[in-house]
Amino acid sequence: MRIVFVNSARSWGGGWSSAAELSLGLVERGHEVTLVCHPRSALREHLKGDPNLQLAQVAIRAELNPYRVWQLARVNRRQRPDLLIADKRKDVKLSVAARRSSGDFPIVHRHGAPSPLKDSAIYRYFWGREVQALVVNSYSMRDRMLESAPWLKQTKVFVIHNGKDTSYYQPLPRLRERMRNELGVPSDAFIVSFHGVLGPRKNVELLVRAVAELPQELKVYALIVGYGPTLPKVRRLATELRAPVIFAGLRTDIPQVLSAADAAAHLSTAEGFSNSVLESMACGLPMIVSDATSHPEQVEDGEQGVLVPPGQWEGVADAIRWLASDPEARAQLGKAARQRVAKEFSRERMLQGYEDALGETLERYRSANRD
Repeated sequence: MRIVFVNSARSWGGGWSSAAELSLGLVERGHEVTLVCHPRSALREHLKGDPNLQLAQVAIRAELNPYRVWQLARVNRRQRPDLLIADKRKDVKLSVAARRSSGDFPIVHRHGAPSPLKDSAIYRYFWGREVQALVVNSYSMRDRMLESAPWLKQTKVFVIHNGKDTSYYQPLPRLRERMRNELGVPSDAFIVSFHGVLGPRKNVELLVRAVAELPQELKVYALIVGYGPTLPKVRRLATELRAPVIFAGLRTDIPQVLSAADAAAHLSTAEGFSNSVLESMACGLPMIVSDATSHPEQVEDGEQGVLVPPGQWEGVADAIRWLASDPEARAQLGKAARQRVAKEFSRERMLQGYEDALGETLERYRSANRD
Protein backbone atom coordinates (compact mmCIF):
# COMPACT_ATOMS: atom_id res chain seq x y z
CA MET A 1 0.00 0.00 0.00
CA ARG A 2 0.96 3.61 -0.53
CA ILE A 3 0.24 5.38 2.75
CA VAL A 4 0.31 9.03 3.78
CA PHE A 5 0.67 9.31 7.55
CA VAL A 6 -0.18 12.69 9.14
CA ASN A 7 1.15 13.50 12.63
CA SER A 8 1.32 17.14 13.73
CA ALA A 9 2.87 16.53 17.17
CA ARG A 10 5.81 18.82 17.88
CA SER A 11 7.09 17.74 21.28
CA TRP A 12 8.55 14.50 22.57
CA GLY A 13 6.11 11.89 23.89
CA GLY A 14 4.40 8.56 23.40
CA GLY A 15 2.31 9.77 20.46
CA TRP A 16 5.20 10.62 18.19
CA SER A 17 7.28 7.63 19.27
CA SER A 18 4.48 5.22 18.35
CA ALA A 19 4.01 7.06 15.03
CA ALA A 20 7.70 6.63 14.29
CA GLU A 21 7.64 2.95 15.21
CA LEU A 22 4.56 2.27 13.10
CA SER A 23 5.87 4.18 10.08
CA LEU A 24 9.20 2.37 10.08
CA GLY A 25 7.51 -0.98 10.68
CA LEU A 26 5.15 -0.56 7.72
CA VAL A 27 8.11 0.37 5.51
CA GLU A 28 9.93 -2.77 6.65
CA ARG A 29 6.89 -4.79 5.58
CA GLY A 30 7.02 -3.43 2.05
CA HIS A 31 4.64 -0.48 2.19
CA GLU A 32 5.46 2.96 0.79
CA VAL A 33 4.98 5.48 3.61
CA THR A 34 5.15 9.27 3.47
CA LEU A 35 5.10 10.82 6.94
CA VAL A 36 3.70 14.35 7.10
CA CYS A 37 5.06 16.15 10.17
CA HIS A 38 5.90 19.59 11.50
CA PRO A 39 9.25 20.93 10.19
CA ARG A 40 10.43 21.65 13.75
CA SER A 41 9.08 18.54 15.42
CA ALA A 42 10.89 15.95 17.51
CA LEU A 43 9.42 13.36 15.16
CA ARG A 44 11.13 14.85 12.12
CA GLU A 45 14.44 15.17 13.96
CA HIS A 46 14.22 11.52 14.97
CA LEU A 47 13.46 10.21 11.47
CA LYS A 48 15.10 12.63 9.04
CA GLY A 49 18.13 10.42 8.44
CA ASP A 50 16.19 7.28 7.54
CA PRO A 51 16.67 6.55 3.81
CA ASN A 52 13.57 4.37 3.44
CA LEU A 53 10.98 6.76 4.86
CA GLN A 54 9.74 9.78 2.94
CA LEU A 55 9.10 12.92 5.00
CA ALA A 56 6.88 15.84 4.02
CA GLN A 57 6.81 19.04 6.05
CA VAL A 58 3.51 20.73 6.87
CA ALA A 59 3.31 23.01 9.92
CA ILE A 60 -0.17 22.00 11.09
CA ARG A 61 -1.40 24.28 13.87
CA ALA A 62 -5.01 25.34 13.37
CA GLU A 63 -7.53 22.70 12.38
CA LEU A 64 -8.54 24.03 8.96
CA ASN A 65 -5.92 26.54 7.85
CA PRO A 66 -6.49 26.94 4.06
CA TYR A 67 -2.78 27.11 3.26
CA ARG A 68 -2.06 23.91 5.23
CA VAL A 69 -4.99 22.22 3.48
CA TRP A 70 -3.41 23.16 0.16
CA GLN A 71 0.00 21.89 1.29
CA LEU A 72 -1.39 18.52 2.38
CA ALA A 73 -3.44 18.21 -0.81
CA ARG A 74 -0.24 18.79 -2.80
CA VAL A 75 1.48 15.98 -0.88
CA ASN A 76 -1.47 13.68 -1.62
CA ARG A 77 -1.48 14.50 -5.33
CA ARG A 78 2.23 13.77 -5.50
CA GLN A 79 2.14 10.53 -3.51
CA ARG A 80 -1.25 9.21 -4.72
CA PRO A 81 -1.96 7.25 -1.51
CA ASP A 82 -4.16 4.20 -1.28
CA LEU A 83 -4.96 5.23 2.29
CA LEU A 84 -4.27 8.06 4.74
CA ILE A 85 -3.65 7.73 8.49
CA ALA A 86 -4.29 10.80 10.66
CA ASP A 87 -3.23 10.91 14.30
CA LYS A 88 -4.58 14.02 16.01
CA ARG A 89 -8.11 15.38 15.67
CA LYS A 90 -6.89 18.47 13.83
CA ASP A 91 -4.98 16.13 11.51
CA VAL A 92 -8.25 14.35 10.73
CA LYS A 93 -10.10 17.56 9.88
CA LEU A 94 -7.25 18.84 7.73
CA SER A 95 -7.00 15.48 5.93
CA VAL A 96 -10.72 15.42 5.17
CA ALA A 97 -10.53 18.93 3.70
CA ALA A 98 -7.41 18.10 1.67
CA ARG A 99 -8.91 14.90 0.25
CA ARG A 100 -11.61 16.86 -1.59
CA SER A 101 -9.04 18.16 -4.06
CA SER A 102 -6.41 15.44 -3.99
CA GLY A 103 -7.83 11.98 -4.56
CA ASP A 104 -10.18 9.23 -3.52
CA PHE A 105 -8.90 7.20 -0.58
CA PRO A 106 -10.06 6.14 2.90
CA ILE A 107 -8.99 8.04 6.01
CA VAL A 108 -8.11 6.16 9.20
CA HIS A 109 -7.93 8.00 12.51
CA ARG A 110 -5.37 6.54 14.93
CA HIS A 111 -6.85 7.68 18.24
CA GLY A 112 -4.39 7.34 21.12
CA ALA A 113 -5.56 10.15 23.41
CA PRO A 114 -7.46 9.25 26.60
CA SER A 115 -10.31 11.69 25.86
CA PRO A 116 -13.17 10.19 23.81
CA LEU A 117 -14.98 11.74 20.85
CA LYS A 118 -17.71 14.26 21.57
CA ASP A 119 -21.37 13.74 20.75
CA SER A 120 -21.74 16.87 18.61
CA ALA A 121 -22.71 17.74 15.05
CA ILE A 122 -19.15 18.46 13.92
CA TYR A 123 -17.89 15.14 15.30
CA ARG A 124 -20.80 13.31 13.71
CA TYR A 125 -19.87 14.85 10.37
CA PHE A 126 -16.14 14.17 10.41
CA TRP A 127 -16.02 10.85 12.28
CA GLY A 128 -19.43 9.49 11.34
CA ARG A 129 -19.29 10.36 7.65
CA GLU A 130 -15.80 11.28 6.45
CA VAL A 131 -13.55 8.95 8.47
CA GLN A 132 -13.68 5.35 7.27
CA ALA A 133 -12.12 3.68 10.33
CA LEU A 134 -10.66 4.37 13.76
CA VAL A 135 -7.84 2.54 15.51
CA VAL A 136 -7.68 2.69 19.30
CA ASN A 137 -5.01 1.02 21.42
CA SER A 138 -7.14 -0.51 24.18
CA TYR A 139 -10.55 -2.03 24.78
CA SER A 140 -11.25 0.42 27.59
CA MET A 141 -10.68 3.29 25.16
CA ARG A 142 -13.00 1.68 22.60
CA ASP A 143 -15.73 1.28 25.21
CA ARG A 144 -15.40 4.91 26.34
CA MET A 145 -15.52 6.08 22.74
CA LEU A 146 -18.65 4.11 21.87
CA GLU A 147 -20.31 5.32 25.06
CA SER A 148 -19.55 8.99 24.35
CA ALA A 149 -20.36 8.71 20.63
CA PRO A 150 -23.16 6.12 20.31
CA TRP A 151 -23.64 7.09 16.68
CA LEU A 152 -20.24 5.63 15.85
CA LYS A 153 -20.48 2.23 14.21
CA GLN A 154 -18.60 -0.39 16.19
CA THR A 155 -17.47 -2.08 12.96
CA LYS A 156 -15.39 1.01 12.18
CA VAL A 157 -13.33 0.73 15.38
CA PHE A 158 -10.28 -1.55 15.48
CA VAL A 159 -8.48 -2.31 18.75
CA ILE A 160 -4.73 -2.70 18.20
CA HIS A 161 -2.54 -2.71 21.29
CA ASN A 162 0.77 -0.89 21.13
CA GLY A 163 3.73 -3.23 20.75
CA LYS A 164 7.41 -3.19 21.61
CA ASP A 165 10.55 -4.77 20.19
CA THR A 166 11.74 -7.08 22.97
CA SER A 167 15.14 -7.47 21.32
CA TYR A 168 15.73 -3.78 22.04
CA TYR A 169 13.79 -3.42 25.29
CA GLN A 170 15.35 -6.15 27.38
CA PRO A 171 16.97 -6.65 30.80
CA LEU A 172 20.62 -5.55 30.87
CA PRO A 173 21.93 -6.80 34.24
CA ARG A 174 25.56 -6.35 33.21
CA LEU A 175 24.99 -2.57 33.11
CA ARG A 176 23.30 -2.34 36.50
CA GLU A 177 26.26 -1.24 38.62
CA ARG A 178 27.68 1.07 35.98
CA MET A 179 24.34 2.84 35.54
CA ARG A 180 23.88 3.16 39.30
CA ASN A 181 27.31 4.73 39.57
CA GLU A 182 26.41 7.17 36.80
CA LEU A 183 23.18 8.11 38.56
CA GLY A 184 24.86 8.37 41.95
CA VAL A 185 22.73 5.71 43.63
CA PRO A 186 24.10 3.21 46.19
CA SER A 187 24.56 -0.33 44.91
CA ASP A 188 22.29 -1.72 47.63
CA ALA A 189 19.44 0.75 47.09
CA PHE A 190 15.98 -0.33 45.92
CA ILE A 191 15.10 1.80 42.89
CA VAL A 192 11.58 2.38 41.53
CA SER A 193 11.59 4.01 38.10
CA PHE A 194 9.23 6.18 36.12
CA HIS A 195 9.97 7.30 32.57
CA GLY A 196 7.86 9.41 30.27
CA VAL A 197 6.38 12.88 29.89
CA LEU A 198 5.76 14.53 33.25
CA GLY A 199 2.25 15.92 32.88
CA PRO A 200 -0.75 16.38 35.18
CA ARG A 201 -2.28 13.01 34.32
CA LYS A 202 0.86 11.03 35.18
CA ASN A 203 0.56 11.51 38.96
CA VAL A 204 4.31 11.20 39.52
CA GLU A 205 3.81 13.06 42.81
CA LEU A 206 2.32 9.87 44.25
CA LEU A 207 5.61 8.05 43.72
CA VAL A 208 7.53 10.90 45.36
CA ARG A 209 5.23 10.88 48.40
CA ALA A 210 5.46 7.10 48.67
CA VAL A 211 9.27 6.95 48.76
CA ALA A 212 9.35 9.89 51.18
CA GLU A 213 7.17 8.00 53.67
CA LEU A 214 9.04 4.69 53.55
CA PRO A 215 11.60 3.91 56.29
CA GLN A 216 15.12 5.04 55.45
CA GLU A 217 16.52 1.60 56.25
CA LEU A 218 14.76 0.22 53.15
CA LYS A 219 16.98 2.52 51.04
CA VAL A 220 14.23 3.13 48.48
CA TYR A 221 14.89 5.68 45.73
CA ALA A 222 12.63 6.98 42.97
CA LEU A 223 14.25 7.34 39.55
CA ILE A 224 12.39 9.82 37.35
CA VAL A 225 13.39 9.88 33.68
CA GLY A 226 11.90 12.49 31.34
CA TYR A 227 10.60 16.01 31.40
CA GLY A 228 7.34 17.89 31.01
CA PRO A 229 5.19 20.69 32.42
CA THR A 230 4.90 19.27 35.94
CA LEU A 231 8.64 18.62 36.40
CA PRO A 232 9.22 21.82 38.46
CA LYS A 233 6.30 20.92 40.72
CA VAL A 234 7.61 17.39 41.24
CA ARG A 235 11.10 18.73 42.01
CA ARG A 236 9.69 21.14 44.59
CA LEU A 237 7.70 18.37 46.24
CA ALA A 238 10.75 16.12 46.43
CA THR A 239 12.73 18.93 48.05
CA GLU A 240 9.97 19.77 50.55
CA LEU A 241 9.57 16.13 51.59
CA ARG A 242 13.30 15.43 51.46
CA ALA A 243 12.40 12.45 49.32
CA PRO A 244 15.19 10.28 47.86
CA VAL A 245 14.53 11.05 44.20
CA ILE A 246 16.96 10.96 41.27
CA PHE A 247 15.99 13.17 38.32
CA ALA A 248 17.76 11.76 35.27
CA GLY A 249 16.34 14.17 32.67
CA LEU A 250 15.41 13.20 29.14
CA ARG A 251 17.19 10.03 28.03
CA THR A 252 17.11 8.07 24.79
CA ASP A 253 18.86 5.00 26.25
CA ILE A 254 15.83 3.73 28.14
CA PRO A 255 16.84 0.03 28.41
CA GLN A 256 20.22 1.06 29.76
CA VAL A 257 18.75 3.45 32.34
CA LEU A 258 16.12 0.93 33.45
CA SER A 259 18.88 -1.60 34.12
CA ALA A 260 19.49 0.34 37.35
CA ALA A 261 15.89 -0.17 38.54
CA ASP A 262 14.27 -2.91 40.62
CA ALA A 263 10.64 -2.03 39.82
CA ALA A 264 8.66 0.55 37.85
CA ALA A 265 5.67 2.68 38.83
CA HIS A 266 3.18 4.27 36.42
CA LEU A 267 0.25 5.85 38.20
CA SER A 268 -1.73 7.68 35.54
CA THR A 269 -5.51 7.74 35.76
CA ALA A 270 -6.15 8.95 32.20
CA GLU A 271 -4.01 7.48 29.45
CA GLY A 272 -4.07 5.29 26.40
CA PHE A 273 -2.18 1.99 26.23
CA SER A 274 1.02 3.18 27.87
CA ASN A 275 4.23 2.71 25.89
CA SER A 276 6.28 3.39 29.01
CA VAL A 277 4.56 0.56 30.87
CA LEU A 278 5.30 -1.84 28.01
CA GLU A 279 8.94 -0.74 27.86
CA SER A 280 9.40 -1.28 31.59
CA MET A 281 7.74 -4.69 31.39
CA ALA A 282 9.89 -5.72 28.43
CA CYS A 283 12.96 -4.76 30.48
CA GLY A 284 11.89 -7.30 33.09
CA LEU A 285 10.67 -4.95 35.81
CA PRO A 286 7.78 -5.83 38.14
CA MET A 287 5.11 -3.16 37.79
CA ILE A 288 3.22 -0.90 40.17
CA VAL A 289 0.34 0.66 38.21
CA SER A 290 -2.91 2.40 39.02
CA ASP A 291 -6.04 0.29 38.72
CA ALA A 292 -7.40 2.70 36.13
CA THR A 293 -7.39 3.65 32.46
CA SER A 294 -5.83 0.87 30.27
CA HIS A 295 -3.40 -0.42 32.89
CA PRO A 296 -5.44 -3.55 33.79
CA GLU A 297 -5.17 -4.64 30.14
CA GLN A 298 -1.39 -4.48 30.45
CA VAL A 299 -0.69 -5.68 33.99
CA GLU A 300 -2.60 -8.48 35.70
CA ASP A 301 -2.68 -7.97 39.45
CA GLY A 302 -0.33 -10.41 41.16
CA GLU A 303 0.95 -11.78 37.83
CA GLN A 304 3.21 -9.09 36.37
CA GLY A 305 2.93 -6.57 39.17
CA VAL A 306 0.55 -4.81 41.51
CA LEU A 307 -2.56 -2.75 40.74
CA VAL A 308 -3.00 0.02 43.30
CA PRO A 309 -5.99 2.29 44.05
CA PRO A 310 -5.90 5.41 41.84
CA GLY A 311 -4.73 8.62 43.45
CA GLN A 312 -3.49 7.09 46.73
CA TRP A 313 0.20 7.14 47.57
CA GLU A 314 -0.34 4.73 50.49
CA GLY A 315 -1.03 1.83 48.12
CA VAL A 316 2.11 2.69 46.16
CA ALA A 317 4.17 2.64 49.36
CA ASP A 318 2.71 -0.74 50.38
CA ALA A 319 3.53 -2.22 46.97
CA ILE A 320 7.10 -0.90 47.09
CA ARG A 321 7.57 -2.23 50.62
CA TRP A 322 6.42 -5.70 49.55
CA LEU A 323 8.58 -5.83 46.42
CA ALA A 324 11.62 -4.55 48.29
CA SER A 325 11.25 -7.27 50.92
CA ASP A 326 10.58 -10.22 48.59
CA PRO A 327 13.28 -10.68 45.91
CA GLU A 328 11.84 -14.02 44.82
CA ALA A 329 8.41 -12.54 44.07
CA ARG A 330 10.09 -9.57 42.41
CA ALA A 331 12.04 -11.82 40.05
CA GLN A 332 8.96 -13.88 39.22
CA LEU A 333 6.81 -10.85 38.45
CA GLY A 334 9.53 -9.25 36.33
CA LYS A 335 10.01 -12.42 34.29
CA ALA A 336 6.27 -12.71 33.75
CA ALA A 337 6.08 -9.05 32.71
CA ARG A 338 8.64 -9.54 29.96
CA GLN A 339 6.97 -12.76 28.79
CA ARG A 340 3.61 -11.00 28.55
CA VAL A 341 5.01 -8.30 26.28
CA ALA A 342 6.74 -10.89 24.09
CA LYS A 343 3.55 -12.92 23.75
CA GLU A 344 0.74 -10.35 23.76
CA PHE A 345 2.25 -6.94 22.98
CA SER A 346 5.12 -7.52 20.57
CA ARG A 347 6.02 -5.13 17.77
CA GLU A 348 5.29 -7.80 15.17
CA ARG A 349 1.83 -8.43 16.56
CA MET A 350 1.08 -4.70 16.47
CA LEU A 351 2.28 -4.35 12.87
CA GLN A 352 0.24 -7.35 11.75
CA GLY A 353 -2.81 -5.84 13.41
CA TYR A 354 -2.33 -2.60 11.50
CA GLU A 355 -1.77 -4.37 8.20
CA ASP A 356 -4.99 -6.34 8.68
CA ALA A 357 -7.02 -3.28 9.73
CA LEU A 358 -5.71 -1.05 6.94
CA GLY A 359 -6.20 -3.77 4.33
CA GLU A 360 -9.77 -4.43 5.48
CA THR A 361 -10.58 -0.71 5.48
CA LEU A 362 -9.19 -0.23 1.98
CA GLU A 363 -11.09 -3.23 0.60
CA ARG A 364 -14.33 -2.09 2.24
CA TYR A 365 -13.88 1.42 0.83
CA ARG A 366 -13.22 0.19 -2.69
CA SER A 367 -16.14 -2.23 -2.56
CA ALA A 368 -18.49 0.53 -1.42
CA ASN A 369 -17.32 2.80 -4.24
CA ARG A 370 -17.76 0.03 -6.81
CA ASP A 371 -21.31 -0.51 -5.63
